Amino acid sequence: MKINKFLVLIILMSISQFLLAEAELNDNMTIAQICKTTKIPVRKMAEYLDLNLNNDIHTPVKDLNCQINDIRKAAELYSEGKKEYYIGIVIVGMGTVFASLILVALIIAQLRHLDRKKAPRQSSQKEFAVIGQGNDEENDIVAAIVSTIFLHEQEVEENNKLLLTWKRAPLSMWKASNYIPMNEIDPSRRN
Repeated sequence: MKINKFLVLIILMSISQFLLAEAELNDNMTIAQICKTTKIPVRKMAEYLDLNLNNDIHTPVKDLNCQINDIRKAAELYSEGKKEYYIGIVIVGMGTVFASLILVALIIAQLRHLDRKKAPRQSSQKEFAVIGQGNDEENDIVAAIVSTIFLHEQEVEENNKLLLTWKRAPLSMWKASNYIPMNEIDPSRRN
């Protein structure tokens, strides 16, 4: 079993070497064919060979006054600068994405200020008029009445909040679905 896996591995490696082998470049190939075999972008090849892109990329190399050695040098230059080329593309792409994310975050942060009406603030302590000159007993009675009213209002408000959060409507799921079990209609059918 190990020998079979080893043979398969050797066969796959030899096939991959044949597939990865460079195609032979010749003078009759066009710039497009050369770029396809060397996997170099056409614009980069034109830049390295000092060609005008207005020229037809389907013109053979011998008609463009280029030699195969020039093309090989261009391929070497591209392979040396390939890392910087791809890093530049990645930096531009990531910069674009992060800039757009920052812009979206700023827009979302500003949406909360849009169409916001200022609600009047309700203070928990209500202002009362100062009682003028009077008996200490009257002032104590008035203070007791005011504090009783205030505490009663707070208690009612808290109870309303509790009712809103804890109150649940008594609803049977059977009634909500309009399904009536048979044992409710005919009690003799109960098990």
